Amino acid sequence: MTQYILGIDIGTSGTKAMLLTTSGEVVAQKKDNYSFDTPYPGWAEANAIDWLNAVTSLIRTLASHVDDVDIVAIGIDGLYGGSGIPVDASGQVIGPALIWMDRRATKETEEVKKLISKSELISVTANGADPYYGYTKLMWLKKNKPNLYAKTDKFLPPESYVISELTGEISINYSAAGNLGGVFDINKGSWSPKLIKKLNLDLDKLPEKFVTSTEPAGYILKTWAERLGLKTGTPVFNTGVDVGPATVGTGILEPGQVTVALGTSMNAALVTKTPQINKDLIIWPYAYKPQEYYYNFAGANTAGAIVAWFVKEFSREFDENSGPVALDSQSLDIPIGSNGVLVLPFFMGERSPLWDSDVRGTIFGVSLKTTRYDLYNAFQEAIAYSVRQSVEQFGSSIGDTITLVGGVSSSKKMVQMIADVTGKIILTTKSGGEANLGSAILAGIGIKAVDAKNVSKWIKIDRKIFPNPDNHELYNKYFVMYKKAYNSISGFYHEFSTIQVNK
Repeated sequence: MTQYILGIDIGTSGTKAMLLTTSGEVVAQKKDNYSFDTPYPGWAEANAIDWLNAVTSLIRTLASHVDDVDIVAIGIDGLYGGSGIPVDASGQVIGPALIWMDRRATKETEEVKKLISKSELISVTANGADPYYGYTKLMWLKKNKPNLYAKTDKFLPPESYVISELTGEISINYSAAGNLGGVFDINKGSWSPKLIKKLNLDLDKLPEKFVTSTEPAGYILKTWAERLGLKTGTPVFNTGVDVGPATVGTGILEPGQVTVALGTSMNAALVTKTPQINKDLIIWPYAYKPQEYYYNFAGANTAGAIVAWFVKEFSREFDENSGPVALDSQSLDIPIGSNGVLVLPFFMGERSPLWDSDVRGTIFGVSLKTTRYDLYNAFQEAIAYSVRQSVEQFGSSIGDTITLVGGVSSSKKMVQMIADVTGKIILTTKSGGEANLGSAILAGIGIKAVDAKNVSKWIKIDRKIFPNPDNHELYNKYFVMYKKAYNSISGFYHEFSTIQVNK
């Protein structure tokens, strides 16, 4: 009898689900889209009910392809939920999540630096202080939304909230706990009461139960099983922050090569046996074997997000799906350097490795001859430069190849551009190396239906893109200008931010 696993990825702008056999054959997959709110510059909020509705709708649709008794496990990951979802004692959502993209906690970040030394923060958590981290967002909520903070029983990551609804069990994956930053002791694999006290936060508002990606976080309740077409008691695995399972989805279950996930944001990651501290990276326990491996990454707040913005604002004859495809085709003849246009892609400030909340997206070199295709090409080049800057944080010993996953990897133009800019051979996978695939793999390992040693057979490299040496040589010069442009403009934005109206 064939058995099946559901892999579900709750993303920033949409949830993707995949139904696979326990031997790795994809039976069906589907995506539901939604949006998030940006009420003020630098703010980004999301509604947890959108996530729950998308997950349950997708499960219902995909489960209809097979008998309920044949679905033997579900793995669910989620975007980095920042502050997490505030729920009251009855489990009801009482406010939005301040997601990873939100940069409002600038004052709180400065307060952290006064309360805790950088050396102590790094030695305990392996991470620094920045509005990116969930703990600074929690500090902002306590100060600016005291009633909401007081009424909150738990702040839950996206996947934890959805799993708690489906199973009645509250948990947090080690990766999500580590990505919260400043309150998680990466050495002990638990919350740090000492740092929580110094930051004037509350330990009882954080999930108590830590889980790995390969142990059940709970089991489907009867009421949900009947609604979704599942078997009561089906095990659900909390696989944590999406980019971890996305890396698992490329076949990396031990320290290995660099993986770049390009979706709404960009994450360049390296799995190691020891955390790569003091390199301005974001570090947390890996999705697989979190007690042994660490996930070290740098990344851009906005990647696919700026392409989507460009389509929305400047190519309204297209929708969000057809726009990038059409513009890729129409901009193929734009030369390297985009006819003198250079873009800094920092539309929501920037996280690792720049850690700059004040900088914003900037377009240099616009003239009366500039076309929208020049601009579009320059936006794509900016993403490629960001990939290179992030990858270089890992040093010179990362090898000659990069595995590229995520929605942007479907653009042949973009993949070639990244190869040319980085000078690396780019590998893409037939499945896209999506996080939902990684979550399915982890759930399969958890129920012992999948042998970790055989996971590489699930991953089918479908393209190997070599850099053009001449293009790479020219892009080296533009990359120097890209870095110089940021260094030249960063001071302006820091000063400019002081006269902006504070919300």
